[in-house]
Amino acid sequence: MADQNPNEMTENSVEEDVADNSQSSDDSQSKSLKTETPSPTHTPLMVQPSPPKFVSFEDLMAAASGVKNMSIAHEIAVDGDFKLDRLEPPANSIQKQVKEIMHKAFWDAFEEKINEDPPDFGHAVVLINEVKEGLLSILLPQHDRLKSQIEEVLDTDLIKQKMENNAFDIYYYSGFVVTIMSKLCAPARDDRIAKLGEIKDVVPLFKEIFEVLDLMKMDMANFTIQQIRPYIQQQSVEYERKKFDEFLKKQQEANIDGLDLTRDWLTRSCERLKSAVSPTEGASKTSMVTPATLLNGAYMELLVWDVTKLFPETLVLDQYRFLDLGAQTQRLILVTSVLLVTYNTVGESISGVQPLKLQLKDEVCTLLDSDGELEKKMENIAEQINKNVEVFLMDHGFKARDEGQQKTLKGQIIGLKDKENPVVAVMRKRVLDFIQQVLASEHKNPLKVPAGMSVMDKELSEICGQFLRLISHNKSVFGHYYADIIGALLKPFQDEQPSAENDS
Repeated sequence: MADQNPNEMTENSVEEDVADNSQSSDDSQSKSLKTETPSPTHTPLMVQPSPPKFVSFEDLMAAASGVKNMSIAHEIAVDGDFKLDRLEPPANSIQKQVKEIMHKAFWDAFEEKINEDPPDFGHAVVLINEVKEGLLSILLPQHDRLKSQIEEVLDTDLIKQKMENNAFDIYYYSGFVVTIMSKLCAPARDDRIAKLGEIKDVVPLFKEIFEVLDLMKMDMANFTIQQIRPYIQQQSVEYERKKFDEFLKKQQEANIDGLDLTRDWLTRSCERLKSAVSPTEGASKTSMVTPATLLNGAYMELLVWDVTKLFPETLVLDQYRFLDLGAQTQRLILVTSVLLVTYNTVGESISGVQPLKLQLKDEVCTLLDSDGELEKKMENIAEQINKNVEVFLMDHGFKARDEGQQKTLKGQIIGLKDKENPVVAVMRKRVLDFIQQVLASEHKNPLKVPAGMSVMDKELSEICGQFLRLISHNKSVFGHYYADIIGALLKPFQDEQPSAENDS
């Protein structure tokens, strides 16, 4: 997502969003949906000769809230690894400084009070009550006995009475809390719980109790998400469609085309098909340009997306996923291009040597994933390739290459940084053609991995799998919108069909 990852939310927001869909976690998604007045060159969603109807701010916010709730459900449905993480303010930010100052002031005041003679445990009552609420929030329905025990022991009225009678023992209560936490925590928190028993000072002990308790709340929220994921996956398509319909309705009432970018995206695919199609005898443009080919062509554009363009409204929730798949695809193309150049340049001495190819692949991938500019990475890759090839030739009794041959290979590898490089262009076409065949085949027939791709077949399969899953979900939610737009785009072809048949 654009500005805020939905995985970075507090547990409170999740309980509200997942349980009753009343809150949100990602303002950027609603902002990403186009809300500008459509350009005159675009077909408006609804032409209204009457004066525009004004929509109240509350109505627009309600619609935007629905879209944000939709984004949460969507994330849980499509991301099997979705989980919540603690949201911390950025380092050196004002928010973080204020948070640290406030926390320090509270703990300093608490320490000062308990160090008085006699100790003042007034702050302790507040802390114990917050701990109590935290423990109760992570109990499961079957924990009736623990709930009763917590409410009985951590009864603030009883604690105040003990303080008034000088019978209050703060270590008794901290020990009780740690014992309950040890029964409720996930195995991953056992070490942190064990360390709590080693802390003897009151202030550090309670600070750590709150830290671990926050982690346990997050664990419980993620556990809840895992439990309800199957249900959300079942309901997500209808829910997303409903929320998007509500958003579009508000857009229409404000005379805004809520599908403007989607229409442009599908129109570009149609134009590409029209320019590529040359009708042959017995075949018309209508038979060559179908709704399926047009939509698949539009999806393929996502793998080579021009980042200066805004994403279609119907795809904005998965924007970062498609961009990531595009980056993975480009990486695959570059790795296979390096190997193709290496094996063609060095020649028969390394031809068909799979272990060397796997070694080179791993090292190329590692260097591509390192920091720095692409040109510098390609220089490092070229040097490493030359080094590994020389070692292989020496170990297997082949004649070493001269300086000129090594320089030639280095230059060819560095030249692959150019997207228009002939080798890169060939490998790109092979990869994209294969993925497009996968889209068109719908798993009916197994497809042969393109030439030069065998060493990256696992990565290619993973890209195809992720791409298909995202597209399948997207079609399920927004297919009826696509059908309407594509139908209008293909109408000229259908109108030409009778005349084409008469001419023949």
